[in-house]
Amino acid sequence: MNRKVKHSAVALALIATMTFVSETNAQTLVTDFNTFFENESYASWNEPSAILISGPDFYTVTATGYGSNYTDISGFGIQGAGNTHVQLDITIYGPPEADGLLGPIISFVDADGSYYNYAWFGQTLGNHVLTQLLASPTWISAPGTTPGLDLDMLVSMHMQLDPSSFGTMGAYTLEWNNLNLIQSSITPGDFDEDGDVDGHDFLLWQRDSNVGSLTDWQSNYGPGPLATLGAVPEPGAILLALLASVGTLGFRRPSKSIN
Repeated sequence: MNRKVKHSAVALALIATMTFVSETNAQTLVTDFNTFFENESYASWNEPSAILISGPDFYTVTATGYGSNYTDISGFGIQGAGNTHVQLDITIYGPPEADGLLGPIISFVDADGSYYNYAWFGQTLGNHVLTQLLASPTWISAPGTTPGLDLDMLVSMHMQLDPSSFGTMGAYTLEWNNLNLIQSSITPGDFDEDGDVDGHDFLLWQRDSNVGSLTDWQSNYGPGPLATLGAVPEPGAILLALLASVGTLGFRRPSKSIN
């Protein structure tokens, strides 16, 4: 085999292996929503105002406006201690006017009353795998008698949809696919969670500073496991380059016509 081709093949295999490892996380299943039913009081997703379909491998809700349901998960046998993130796989359907407005929410309640809410507001239509740090919920409804959420003693789950300004203008459908607790070793500054801290993460921060801290990005900038495959500029240099490129998108010198 040609030496150059052989080296290229080895490099590609190495990259594939590293990519696989970086994307593999331990996880604890909360529910795969197979033959799923809400079974607690106070649900606002109720028939006939909402259409609930529980199939052998899916659970869908079609409704208008804000909606929610509660499910007793104390008998699910969830042993989630040691996990770092909650991960929701959900598909959102609706009219074009709903795009970028619908926000799914998952809440957990443990045995001592700790009530933590994890929200992903303003999602586009389509399939999403949404992740959030368990220790940093969007808000806490009740702290419970013992600080923190006991992931081995989860007793209730609350599923919600915040329609934002879409309000009651039309119906949406939520296809709940999977809900897991996962262990993730995401580096601070890796805003797209792809295994490295690079220019793509800076662009995400530039579009929405709520994704994380720019200081984390500056501290951890680098290609991660692929560092040996090429030289990398300093964070300060790429930051200036990215700022310059972003700036040029909004400014163009007017052209002069030549008669």
